[in-house]
Amino acid sequence: MVMPRTPVAPDRPSRRASTAARTAALAAVAALGLGGCSLVSTPTPPTASGPSLAVPGTLAYAVCPTAVTPIELATRTPEADIRLPLSGTPAPGDYAIAASPDGRWAYVVTTDGVVTGPSTGGTAPVTTGAATTLPPSEAGQNVVVPINLVTQTAGRPIDLPGTGPTHAIVVLPGGTSVLAGSGQDVVPVDVATRTVGTPIDLGAGHTVYGMALNPTGTLAYALVAGGVIPVNTVNDSAGTPVQTGLAVSSVYSPHGIVASPDGTTVYVIGQGGSDYGGRVLPISAATGALGAEASFDKFGIAAPEAVAISPDSSTLQVVDSANNWINPLPVASFATPPPPVRLPLGLSGGTEHPSDIVLGPGGTTAYIVEGFDSVLPYTIASQKFGPAIPVCDGATSMTVARSPAGLTAGGPG
Repeated sequence: MVMPRTPVAPDRPSRRASTAARTAALAAVAALGLGGCSLVSTPTPPTASGPSLAVPGTLAYAVCPTAVTPIELATRTPEADIRLPLSGTPAPGDYAIAASPDGRWAYVVTTDGVVTGPSTGGTAPVTTGAATTLPPSEAGQNVVVPINLVTQTAGRPIDLPGTGPTHAIVVLPGGTSVLAGSGQDVVPVDVATRTVGTPIDLGAGHTVYGMALNPTGTLAYALVAGGVIPVNTVNDSAGTPVQTGLAVSSVYSPHGIVASPDGTTVYVIGQGGSDYGGRVLPISAATGALGAEASFDKFGIAAPEAVAISPDSSTLQVVDSANNWINPLPVASFATPPPPVRLPLGLSGGTEHPSDIVLGPGGTTAYIVEGFDSVLPYTIASQKFGPAIPVCDGATSMTVARSPAGLTAGGPG
């Protein structure tokens, strides 16, 4: 996979008018406070003065190493970047984003203080003689960054226990608690009170590459190399791993696993078989039994990157980074995938590498993060692509949420 360019994440002019009222609203945002309560608490958000700065309609949020770009889906317009309060630059793809159901908050799991060296815009380590040490502020702390989507501002990072990659995050029902992947741990966080729960250790070799919730939010399915581990969100415990035999195609996407909206099936993508070809594997949510896999071998050696499922659970959309295509996969004819649809050339005119896919309202349009600097709209029925939407540099993950327009600046904190 092509590595992203230096993440400069330039600010773009917003389509919203710049007013003195907006400045006052931003200045009035309260700092996130400390406190303690149960993980699944859902306190009533306090009300703060100032109107919402979010535009009406549904928005997508693409996350990059140091910023998040909101996108107006109705007009396919990028809004001004929301800067993340991080020092240094995370490793490529070592960040993911999810939004609360009400569209009021988004949460980014990432690493703060990662030294990348001067060639990529980071802070160089300090070398004394033969020893090289990292500055104290750049020790590589895994964090969750809460983003107030009403005020379009990022809050103070919440430190996570555990070390290793940070590729996945899901928001529990109620919108104020999350599960974040931190290496081989799934970490529960009550972001309303900044309370970090006891990490759920999935065991050696079980780095979390993706997570998906069942429809009720009582189970989270953690994608690991060669398997899927169910996590009980009620008592914060890990269940027996389901062995899939699939290698994880990439560490860059949090959406290599999806649960069907009807709650019956979990789908995981990866590489398998003697030639490590692209595979989609269904798992029974009730029994953990594996179904017959779908193979993309007849279309070439594939590296499935991310998967999305239609609201009626009838169709999967799989993006492939090796061949730069999207594979439509009807569940009714799962074993015989139709021909893939090749992605067009990207903004730079070159070959792109899709890293994530999410569906918009109604499931009629997919949005593909591609080339690390753009989002590509795709109309599913016609299999046609719209013009690429430029976003912050280094984008690999995305989420969709309804707009908090009309709300006031309250929420977790």
